[in-house]
Amino acid sequence: MRLEPGIYFRVELAGITGHQQFAKDSGVLVKPNESVAVAAAIVRVFVENGDRTNRKRARLKYLIDKWGILKFIEEAEKKLTFPLVRFPLEQCEQRSVPLSHGHIGVFKQAQEGLNYIGAVITVGRMKPKQMRRLADVAQNYGSGELRLTVWQNLLIPNIPDAYVETVKKNLVKMGFHYETTTISGGLVACTGNTGCQWTSTNTKGQAVLLARHLEKKVRLDQPINIHLTGCPNSCAQHYMGDIGLLGAKVKQGSDTVEGYHVVMGGGFGNKQAVARDIFKGVPFNELTGLLEHVLKTYLSKRKSGESFVEFTRRHSVKELQEIFSE
Repeated sequence: MRLEPGIYFRVELAGITGHQQFAKDSGVLVKPNESVAVAAAIVRVFVENGDRTNRKRARLKYLIDKWGILKFIEEAEKKLTFPLVRFPLEQCEQRSVPLSHGHIGVFKQAQEGLNYIGAVITVGRMKPKQMRRLADVAQNYGSGELRLTVWQNLLIPNIPDAYVETVKKNLVKMGFHYETTTISGGLVACTGNTGCQWTSTNTKGQAVLLARHLEKKVRLDQPINIHLTGCPNSCAQHYMGDIGLLGAKVKQGSDTVEGYHVVMGGGFGNKQAVARDIFKGVPFNELTGLLEHVLKTYLSKRKSGESFVEFTRRHSVKELQEIFSE
């Protein structure tokens, strides 16, 4: 099949990382102006045929596991006024390697004289006053757009060269920044028990405390992603982080306290993999010291230039437990 050169979307289905499953390519190629209609058709098929009576199985994944991707796509196509294009993934240009900490700082756009600026929003928390000031900056110095990233940071696009320094100063004044550390840039946390009934831990507050501790104690020369999620639903995708932390209530002496199960070696894109369980039920007041030791041990035992993911993946779970418990 011959297609007009250009940008298209591949449709991937049935990913649910909390259950250690990645989305699979459906074989379908979609034009950008068709994407909303296709997404709506997918949702309609799920609503009409998914099991909505069982909360534990009320996910798109389970319907696709039952039917298979081929049948699901055929049913979705019946909801559309145009045919879906099947096109081999191998004939598409490979995706570029993603930046580990997702476009923080100033970057040139394809449009001459324009830039986008990636701002650090620690664990995605903003106050109303900060939101209004961000909107003003985007309106006054850009095109009025703000784009969110999966790292809980954001981008302000379409900033002319002459306004770049002004926007940078405004970000700092409102309590954000255009620069970050190798730890805070990839720090992700779900809502936590300040706003969610399912979570076991104060993920956002503890993420900030953890990052501040590690930034004082460890000097990393490569970005690392740490994901904290408060329950097995995995809204913060703990299995996808270099280090993933799954909230749990754990015993500490005679008390029950907030803690985490620790997984390591997850990744996405060209480093796609599910992290492996390394430590179970670590109280949070012990976790900061444990991860400090983990990162210092990695730095002392790694091969030259080896990333944390590469280091953990070349060792078995038992080896990692022994190495990090020394």
